[in-house]
Amino acid sequence: MDHKRATLKDIASALNLSPSTVSKALRDHPNIGATTKERVKKLAKQLHFVPNQTAIRFKQQKSFTLGILIPSMLDHFYVAAVEGFEKFAYDHGYNVLIGQSHESIKREKELLVTMQSNHVDGLIIAISRETVDTTHINDFVNLGTPIVYFMRKPINEEHHCVCSDVYTGAIDAVAYFVSRGHRRIGFINAASHWTTSRDRFLGYRDGLIQHRIPFDKSLVQESDFTQENNIQATRQLMQLDKPPTAILSFKDQVMLDALSCLRQDFPAMANHTELIGYGANPIIQYLERPPLASLKEQPHEIGKKAGSLLLDLINHPKVAYQPQLVKTSCELQVFLQSETKVTKAISKSPWLP
Repeated sequence: MDHKRATLKDIASALNLSPSTVSKALRDHPNIGATTKERVKKLAKQLHFVPNQTAIRFKQQKSFTLGILIPSMLDHFYVAAVEGFEKFAYDHGYNVLIGQSHESIKREKELLVTMQSNHVDGLIIAISRETVDTTHINDFVNLGTPIVYFMRKPINEEHHCVCSDVYTGAIDAVAYFVSRGHRRIGFINAASHWTTSRDRFLGYRDGLIQHRIPFDKSLVQESDFTQENNIQATRQLMQLDKPPTAILSFKDQVMLDALSCLRQDFPAMANHTELIGYGANPIIQYLERPPLASLKEQPHEIGKKAGSLLLDLINHPKVAYQPQLVKTSCELQVFLQSETKVTKAISKSPWLP
């Protein structure tokens, strides 16, 4: 039995048409009449014709493949971002290659080589926590492949980026703490060489200023997102002569590690120290004693918007684009269902004047 795949030439020969006419008919080209399109499509269906994607890609000089590099699939934020990006790509005829750096710059560099060898048409990336020097990424861009950063973008790098409005989110978190009676508000931030870390810090600082609370640099700690560092940052804050009664953390996981540290190492302070993180991880609502709140971001929308921006760059390679910064809003989601402020509890705390 002959299992030879039907080709454009087979259809063209059977219908006494040129291969280019058949190709246009299958793509609903406006220059081809309705009757011809119907004849071509009918025979193509009978012959189980499948377009030669390799030939199409060669002709258009595209692989119709996009890449996405993230720190880890264990982070629900990046899982949702991948989902948004992948759905957008699929809806526009693209496949997606996914890579995890596992917070390693070495792995990140290897993945960029993999993406390049697979001829991705574009890439979105959230850099690893080890990535300070971005020469390897700039080299990738200089080879002609467009890149869009999302969430994690190096400071002073002129590239497109899609991220959460973490600045306004920090201001809202500080305002909510203040509304509950807090004046000593600590902050655990991420690596200072990311633009999102800078914006979170500025939001925290400006939030204090708006409520006429003096900025105290001893209340600011930095963590590399490891559990050990998260706990160490919490201990540094709680061992101050005047420890905070509230802590804003750059990530829900940091907040949960801080909560665990408080309950294990500082039980006397735990009930008087309220926490807000970023991410609004759904698992928090199932905790018996949840933290106060979290800032709900829009990772699915961020993935989608990053894909849209990337596709625009791919489809218009000769247009000189100014670097774009696209932000999505953060919404405060309260977990600790309490209508009473904590002012009285704070005023009774022995470590405050």
